[in-house]
Amino acid sequence: MSKQTVDSGKGDKKRDPDLAAAEIAMKRAAAKARQKARQVGAGVVLWKDGQVVEERQNTSVGE
Repeated sequence: MSKQTVDSGKGDKKRDPDLAAAEIAMKRAAAKARQKARQVGAGVVLWKDGQVVEERQNTSVGE
């Protein structure tokens, strides 16, 4: 096998503005999903540490 270096992408490359905006939008959508789940007393299903888990908020319904 030959030795190859892996480009970590941390060089002098500029970040694609579309990708930066997409990340912001996904974080905003996740926050809204958590807020709506909290309002109806439901959990949010997500992928964490290599497995599917349900995240629940400890708040009362009707806040």
